[in-house]
Amino acid sequence: MYNEKMNKVIKYIEKHLDSEIEMKELSKIVLVNDFIFGRVFSFVAGISLKEYIKLRRLSKAYEEIKNTNNKIIDIALKYQYNSATSFTRSFKNYFGLSPMECRKSKKTYKIYPILSFKPNITYSFDYEIKEIKNKTLYVYEISSDNINDYHYEIRKLYKKIKANGDYEKFNQRGMYGISSRKNNTYIYYLGSTLKNNQLKKYKINNSKYVIFKLDSRKQQDIVELEKNIYKVWLPSTNYNLANLPKIEYYEENCCYIYVAIN
Repeated sequence: MYNEKMNKVIKYIEKHLDSEIEMKELSKIVLVNDFIFGRVFSFVAGISLKEYIKLRRLSKAYEEIKNTNNKIIDIALKYQYNSATSFTRSFKNYFGLSPMECRKSKKTYKIYPILSFKPNITYSFDYEIKEIKNKTLYVYEISSDNINDYHYEIRKLYKKIKANGDYEKFNQRGMYGISSRKNNTYIYYLGSTLKNNQLKKYKINNSKYVIFKLDSRKQQDIVELEKNIYKVWLPSTNYNLANLPKIEYYEENCCYIYVAIN
């Protein structure tokens, strides 16, 4: 079922390569928020959504340059480049030759293929499903409009709470890390149920979650499990993701990944 939705996303992208493609339109197909969809796509496809769209547009431009006499600038504008200069730079970075050299060249075609999602059965999972009741957390909050700055701010936040002692306090109660996106802004909350009126209140509302336990708190292990949740587990089930933030819960030496479902 989930593979079908992802294949619909690919069809939508292919149909709109010559027009603006908005993340919110794609995430509607999969019925999740922008943040979750962006992560799902990257994990499942092995390439970011932005990069995939760029490479498909360059591939279509390559075909058009080889098969038509259309002006290079018109092709650049068609595939959402603001100038011939930026188009030429991207084109040459990927194909190793300029658009004009491509038109004159007798070399064979080079394109980035259309993705297709199929079942994957090379991984096994142990998980439980729980109904989580309303829960109030006391959290630090950071946000950024840029994904790289966002990750940098998260690392800074962890250093800060380790220095001021809150990291240890959160761990004693059980620590939550919550990722979301709103109006093109990435937001991260870090805290626990330990009452602290100096921190922001964050409420986890009633919902059903699939909970995956990981006997590690290393970031690379967490990312690997999350990748396989979206790439392997989800397409193998009939569950639909709920449009809610992603939750990581840390207790002792374990990390629990909470995936909200309908």
